[in-house]
Amino acid sequence: MQYSYKKTLLIIVLTCWGFFGNAQKKEILKHVEPPFWWSGMVNQELQLLIHGENIADFKVSIDYSGVTVTKVNKVENPNYLFIDITISDTVQPGQFSIDFSNGNKKISYKYELRPRAKRITEGQAINGSDVIYLITPDRFANGDPSNDSTEDTIEKVNRKDENGRHGGDLKGILDHFDYIKDLGVTTLWLNPFLENDQPAYSYHGYGISDYYKTDSRLGSNNDFMALVDKSHKNGMKVIMDQVFNHCGSGHWWMNDLPSKDWLNQWETFTRSNFNNITSSDPHASTSDFNLLTKGWFDTNLPDLNLENTYLETYMIQNSIWWVEYAALDGIRMDTYAYPNQGVMTRWMQALTNEYPNFFMVAETWAERASYLSYWNNEKANRNGYVSNVNSVSDYPLYYSIIKAFGEDGDIHELYETLAEDFIYGNPNNNKVFNGNHDVDRLLALLGENVDKLKLSMAFVLTTRGIPQIYYGDEILMKNKRPDGRVREDFPGGWKDDTRNAFTKTGRTAKENEVFDYMKTLLNWRKNAVSVHKGKLTHYKPLDNIYVYFRHTGTENTMVIINNSHQDYKTFDLSRFKESLQGYSKGIDILTGNKMNALNTVSLSKNTAMIVELSK
Repeated sequence: MQYSYKKTLLIIVLTCWGFFGNAQKKEILKHVEPPFWWSGMVNQELQLLIHGENIADFKVSIDYSGVTVTKVNKVENPNYLFIDITISDTVQPGQFSIDFSNGNKKISYKYELRPRAKRITEGQAINGSDVIYLITPDRFANGDPSNDSTEDTIEKVNRKDENGRHGGDLKGILDHFDYIKDLGVTTLWLNPFLENDQPAYSYHGYGISDYYKTDSRLGSNNDFMALVDKSHKNGMKVIMDQVFNHCGSGHWWMNDLPSKDWLNQWETFTRSNFNNITSSDPHASTSDFNLLTKGWFDTNLPDLNLENTYLETYMIQNSIWWVEYAALDGIRMDTYAYPNQGVMTRWMQALTNEYPNFFMVAETWAERASYLSYWNNEKANRNGYVSNVNSVSDYPLYYSIIKAFGEDGDIHELYETLAEDFIYGNPNNNKVFNGNHDVDRLLALLGENVDKLKLSMAFVLTTRGIPQIYYGDEILMKNKRPDGRVREDFPGGWKDDTRNAFTKTGRTAKENEVFDYMKTLLNWRKNAVSVHKGKLTHYKPLDNIYVYFRHTGTENTMVIINNSHQDYKTFDLSRFKESLQGYSKGIDILTGNKMNALNTVSLSKNTAMIVELSK
């Protein structure tokens, strides 16, 4: 596929959505992005991307009190302008005209400044008190069959194709909101829901073709707003999955790029080496580094060149636009290690400037803590780079979880990995997980051993960090990759499904066992201050039994994970007396069993105890 090359900064995209009063405007103006903005933003600078036939031949003016055109930028493609405007802190919300003139040709475009809404959640919206529930929207539930295939998108629904569109949508998530709430999670993270207008394999959401539009097969921007609003009214939060590294080949600008350097271009198609190590390796060759950061994920995922300052501004503004528009509580940034590091730091700073302590978690796929610490630090790395990101995806701990609870696994893996926390800036902000959309299902990796899955859940939900679980693991989904299989349909999300696992009667006995186990743990965790804020103190595992405490000055929780195949009728607690000091009794929140003394406990093989201690 050949692409024409042109360029953009903060794209004012005008997609003929009835913005024009006559045919001439439709012929000339095609996109204006961002589609609107807000008064009262901390950063008073805004850059609009204007796309239209020979729009660079036009002069630009704005006559509105408090709004000033500071610069009109032309790029190599005459079909683009990037307009820098300043919005004073005294400006009144409302509409104003952006006037374009070229001789006797005149166009007036109405642009809107909206008043900022008060955010429902302030401060760091996502923290250790939360549990994130990850959903692939196309595969969760089909709430509106009428939008399974839409006229404005190429790929049509085909549920028989594991890599195809299955019809899940935002309404499906809304329809089953009570199931999610009842489970006990506090935060929703959706794989990208923006338009992916690709011929095939578009369901996953990572090939975005319009950064301001919800995919019509998933619903509308209003549907997403409704989901955020319902979440907030129910005391829950929402994280948006954003992608800066690449777009989809179906993006509208691929037919008319602002400039050749809008993308990372190669003489022939060149794939990324996906070797995240090179981003932090002080000895990495330039060629390896360039392959990581400039190589393409796939032929249908053009690699964006964020070293183009107009594109950098466009992407950062888009991120801010969604936070303000949808009152987001957090962002998960896909492939954080791939784009230009300086740009990603400036993105973080721009978001923090507008929303202090806003939660941003970086996808940083690194198998060792030493690699991951490059992105989670409190001071400059040896090369002078400071990440500033406030949360990272804890893959080192993930791999240790799979090893520890796998067949003949040793729980010492967890102990050793957590002992490396000294290398991080703040390990308590790490996102910890035992599954996601990019790996085999948890149950499959644990040899379909349900007891081990429960142990992994007990650990993830009580160790340090911000836990995340993947939809369907609570009902024992067990597929292995390819990706389309691990992102499988939730049973009961479609009207013709033979069973409905959203209900107790639709689940098997084993599925209900795990669902109830997690429900008990998750709903207890909502008020477990010791787990939210407490220090982690752990003891060297012996005989495949791991004991640790989460404790504040007033709260204390003891966790015992028996990862062995042996029962212990009288497991001695004397080795842990320094952590038990001042406490005389407790209750196991998983069973409800009371402990009137803290001398010994009875441990069954492959089980966990989570004991809320009291004096």
